[in-house]
Order: sequence, then structure tokens, then C-alpha cells
Amino acid sequence: MESNDNLEQLLRQMYANEEVDTSKIIDEEWQKFESKYFAPKQRLWDWRKIAATIVGILMLSGISYAAIQWWGASPSPSEGGDVEMTTQSSGVSGNQTAPPLEESVETSADTIRIFSNTPLDEMVNEMATYYNKVVENQSTKAHDLRLYYKWNRNDGLESVISDLNHFEKVDLAIEGDKLIVNP
Repeated sequence: MESNDNLEQLLRQMYANEEVDTSKIIDEEWQKFESKYFAPKQRLWDWRKIAATIVGILMLSGISYAAIQWWGASPSPSEGGDVEMTTQSSGVSGNQTAPPLEESVETSADTIRIFSNTPLDEMVNEMATYYNKVVENQSTKAHDLRLYYKWNRNDGLESVISDLNHFEKVDLAIEGDKLIVNP
């Protein structure tokens, strides 16, 4: 009620044509207005910033966790050379072991061939036949080395050889009409 009294007094002075010092009253009213309308929104905004920061951190950590799980899900043949894969076979009795896993997936256009747990020499023989090359196997270890490789037949032989040479124990070369498997 005090501000109303101040306003009434101010109005009386104005109607009486007296000089009035309004700065004190204006400052008081401005402080009341500011505390009523601006301060709570500022506090609310701070909480929103904090909540948004927490949600952002949780999202980034979830994405990071998913990426780590995705990269760790399949073994990398380039790290250790051979990739050992185990299979569960239903209907196998006693101490019999399942045959090695070999998968061949052909697309409708017959451009993609997936070698899974396939000996290197078999892979190279099939590729050499496709590219009209003769295989010269200088390594006895080529049959023991089993790889997973997704072969796109639209790629050139040089590109395929370059990809396969990224595996640790693989060394292939092209000399004329020969595809050479080095030890």
C-alpha cells in the first residue's frame, strides 16, 4: 500500500504544479517490477540449461557405447591374421565336430561373393579363374590361412589384391598372367 500512497502524493504534487522528484519512486517501482517478472525466468532458464547439458551428455555416452559395441562385435582379421570362428551344430552327437563354416552369398546381380572362414588358396583360385589368371602358389601355408572377405566382382584385380594384402599373413602379387601367392 505504500507505493499507492506515494503515487497519490505524486499526483497531488503534479496537479498542484509543484516540481516533483520522481527518480526515487521510479527506481522503487522498477526494482519491484524487475524482481517480479525477470528474476524467476532467469532461475528457470538456468535449470533448463543444466537439464539440457545432462541430457546431451547422456546421449553422447549412449552413442559412444553403441559404437564401441558395434566395433567390438566382429573379429578383425587384419589384427591377428587368422580368424577362429566357432559354430554350434544341432544334430551332432557324441564327440563329432561340425565341418568348417564356409558361406557363399551371391546377390541377384552376382557381383558380391562373401568368403567366410575360407582357405586363402581357395579364394585366390576362384578369383584367378574369374580374372583369367593362373595361380602360382609359393606358400604351403595358404591352405591353413582362413579369412573373411567380401569380394565385389566389379572391382579390379589390383584393388582386390591390395585389399587382401592388408591382412597380416597375406602377400599376393600380379606378374603378367600369374597371380602369385608368396609365403
